[in-house]
Amino acid sequence: MNVSLLNKLQELKQTISSLDEIKKLSELEEKLNNNEEVMKLAYAKDVASTNYEDALKHFPEDSIEVKNAQKALHQAKLELDLHPAVKSYMEAYKKASIYYNKVNSVLFGDF
Repeated sequence: MNVSLLNKLQELKQTISSLDEIKKLSELEEKLNNNEEVMKLAYAKDVASTNYEDALKHFPEDSIEVKNAQKALHQAKLELDLHPAVKSYMEAYKKASIYYNKVNSVLFGDF
């Protein structure tokens, strides 16, 4: 690969990494991953998702088993989404994604 291109890509990466919004997102992501309560909620959501998928495999979509599994999944996802650490992360993600989307459209817009 072209050395000049690699240098420019490295410079772009450093520029993006130095943005306050990206630093904040990284900081919040680390806090999120180290938050035991969030990890428990994420695990509960994953279990509920698996249970819902299993219910869909074994019962008709309009069955009580599927509906109960769907409600449990919805509740688990809601509890995770409403956790203050998750809400903060998602707000930061929205701000940071503006930069990622712009870079993506400039670099790959014509593809």
